[in-house]
Amino acid sequence: MLADPTPVPENRTLRRDWPVGLAFLLLVIVAYADPLFTHRTFIGRDLLPYNIPLEKAVHDAWSRGRVPVWWDAISGGRPLLPNPNAGVFYPVRMALAGVAFPEAMRLFPIVHWILGGWGMLALMRVCGGSRAAAWVAAASFAFSGVLVSEVFYFNFLPGAALLPWSLWALARRPPRRLPRIVPVALVYGLMLLAGDAFSLVIAASSAVLWILLETAREERAGRALELLAGLVVAALLALPQIVATGLVAPETRRMISGFRLQEVLTFSVRPARLLELVVPFPFGPAWSMDLSLDWGAAAFRRFFTTLFVGPIALIGILRTFPGSPRGARFARVLAVGGIALAVAGSFVPDAWGSLTSPIPLRYPEKFMLAAAFGLALAAGIAVDGLRRGRAGISAIVGVAAALALAAVAARLAPEAAGRFVAAAAGAPAGDRMRVGLGLPGALSEAGLLWMATALGIALLRGDRLPRLAGALALLTLVPVASNRKIAQSAGDDAVFPPTPFARVVAKRDPGRVYRELDESLYQTTALRGPSERGDWGGTSHYRSTWIYYTQSLWGRGTVLNGDLDAGDFSRLWSLREVSYLAALRSDSAPFFSALALRYGSRYRDQDPIAGFRPFGGDAFRIWDENPGAQPRIRLLERWREEVGPVRALSAIPRLSPAEIVIETARGGTGSARPGRVLVESESPEAFSLWTESPDPTWLFVLRGDWEYRSVLLDGRPAAVFPAQLAFSAVPIPAGTHRVEWRERAPGLEISLLGPLAALVIVGVSLARKAP
Repeated sequence: MLADPTPVPENRTLRRDWPVGLAFLLLVIVAYADPLFTHRTFIGRDLLPYNIPLEKAVHDAWSRGRVPVWWDAISGGRPLLPNPNAGVFYPVRMALAGVAFPEAMRLFPIVHWILGGWGMLALMRVCGGSRAAAWVAAASFAFSGVLVSEVFYFNFLPGAALLPWSLWALARRPPRRLPRIVPVALVYGLMLLAGDAFSLVIAASSAVLWILLETAREERAGRALELLAGLVVAALLALPQIVATGLVAPETRRMISGFRLQEVLTFSVRPARLLELVVPFPFGPAWSMDLSLDWGAAAFRRFFTTLFVGPIALIGILRTFPGSPRGARFARVLAVGGIALAVAGSFVPDAWGSLTSPIPLRYPEKFMLAAAFGLALAAGIAVDGLRRGRAGISAIVGVAAALALAAVAARLAPEAAGRFVAAAAGAPAGDRMRVGLGLPGALSEAGLLWMATALGIALLRGDRLPRLAGALALLTLVPVASNRKIAQSAGDDAVFPPTPFARVVAKRDPGRVYRELDESLYQTTALRGPSERGDWGGTSHYRSTWIYYTQSLWGRGTVLNGDLDAGDFSRLWSLREVSYLAALRSDSAPFFSALALRYGSRYRDQDPIAGFRPFGGDAFRIWDENPGAQPRIRLLERWREEVGPVRALSAIPRLSPAEIVIETARGGTGSARPGRVLVESESPEAFSLWTESPDPTWLFVLRGDWEYRSVLLDGRPAAVFPAQLAFSAVPIPAGTHRVEWRERAPGLEISLLGPLAALVIVGVSLARKAP
């Protein structure tokens, strides 16, 4: 199956390599049998506070047969579909809506690791690599530290997995019946639907680099035109997502306020971390879910847990093989370029940190995906190069020996070794003993990995299948053994069931009339550290502290939560900034009450926010209730009208209890006698209700203010005005009336023509290639 020592022709179909693809599928399934077959869920980093709740909002909508337009539980209600991080039209998400949500969360990353590996198998075969080379490239990529670390970022994983396919689509020599434009359009269309800008930039840059470095001069213009045509068709295919994002993005904080360079460059790779290309975890067990063990967290802010791909990848980059295998120059330039872009931000002077970034993209460490891609491709190229030439392993054995000696030295003098490494990494001086005690294990592991690589390379020579199988087993074991442990899991019963606070609040407020507030946002605490001891992957912390999005897993909503993806409307961002000032005052109860914030939670060493009083708690936290909170959907009894957001914002601190400021074309105040609201039906995408009021009044709705909604009052279109700066209000006449409220996908009526046009173009292309 893997013993073909000579490169295959480019026109070899993928169907002839299906046994290799099947074997790789089984490898990934075996590697991730836990959690795949044990009712466990991947945890760590951004998963519980961000990605899992976001995925659940999308999953729930599709499982109900509705387009995921709106997320009502976060930031008082904000758009879901226009947020590219949600990738609501990405086909894998739509398909997984047919299974239970915990199963979908297990399958999503595993499907993409398989997809990424298959992409490398296909790409290496297009490059003329043997099956053995393709296998090593696939294992090196799918089990690289970068791609395994993508398990923490479900919004970025699809684009990363599709990266090899994007180059395969361009580099392949198309059969007569399948023009190159079709796979290019399909792959890039999927990347656009997945919504990861960094992966898309890396893919397009890789394509241009391939044309320049690996395409004959006379073919470059034609290949570039095919790429451009494919990108145009891909944009048409993904037009509903592109249009929705383009229409709403100008209203978000990301676009209006922008980012400071300090925030944009937060996750830049410091040069010292490049040691991870040789030693997987030289700066502490970053893979450990016990955060107290990872001393490197104090020295580095890591986006990816490690940058390690494997020694065979470094050999492929550093060594030139006879015959200049196709893709060798590309792999080298891509890897070096990706590393350079990821590291460059660490050299920007701190004094520049307050400057506004020219582009609204963050975290240059994401460019290490390009480096991992280039390194994995180089690993496959190295396999065939070493099989054809002399497999010299003396340098590799030398590196392994040096690592072993360094491990022994660190064992004999842990304090001195710790002092040296801590100083080089910029870790606190007080950590030097902890650093020294952890170094021998890390260096010993790296030495074993390099020695296994040396043995694998030694077995590569010759055509005997047992030797080749042993070589590939060792070269596969290296990235799997070093990086598989990054993707750890916890039992479903530790992730998905509601917390005691969530159960209590659900019992007190079964109709979800109110919202919740994590009061610990506004004060420091000495209890967070003790509460996180033994907390596997921060699971208990994110479940109990509703600072981000975890609470939406249980149908509970927040207003003043953190904005992890900078996707909130700019108006809400301004209101959140006001809340930090309000939290310092003793007379700010009306501010929080107006936002329907009835239930709160804080650490025991923190004071309650104005208006909140304790009613329960647990070992570390106190649960509060704000009796004065107003329902999130209500008829107003007092209001103030102002012209424009600036005057509305300035009026908020002066509002009386239960009073709301509404932006109209006139000023003044108003009042009405109490009325009633009867909610008939409600979902994130729509609701209907009846109002009954003796006087003309306003219906206040705690949903973000945007123009892409349809509101009918007794069957007729009704105007919607900004209220309390960030939310919505509808004028209601006296009497009994029915209100029908529906959130719409921005521009969907027109943008749906894009996929139809793409299908027509693909059909015409296929017809022209038909015999």
